[in-house]
Amino acid sequence: MDKIFVKGLKVVCIIGILDFERTTPQPLIVDIMLEKDLKECGVTGCLEKSINYAALSERVKSYIIDRKARLLEELGVELCDLILEEFKPEKVTITLNKPQAVADTAGVGVEISKEIGDKNVN
Repeated sequence: MDKIFVKGLKVVCIIGILDFERTTPQPLIVDIMLEKDLKECGVTGCLEKSINYAALSERVKSYIIDRKARLLEELGVELCDLILEEFKPEKVTITLNKPQAVADTAGVGVEISKEIGDKNVN
């Protein structure tokens, strides 16, 4: 399966369960990997046969900012569902990285994958 990716999307947002995380925005780094057959797009040059990664990036960023999620896990599942429903890939993998959450690390986070047909996908 062909892949479309967005790597290192930086979103400054409210994310976390600690008191200071509920009031102080922090960076969240988002990687998105989509699986979709891109052969027709490659032959025709028609963007409608692919996924517009600029529109995808803006949609994900605005959802994260508006959502103000407490857990990365819940945000990851919700983003997978949203992307599957609105952008129609066969499969999506989201990596959410909080680079300032734990001292002496490059970041901590989650990676969540879902595909068409998974339970709880609209």
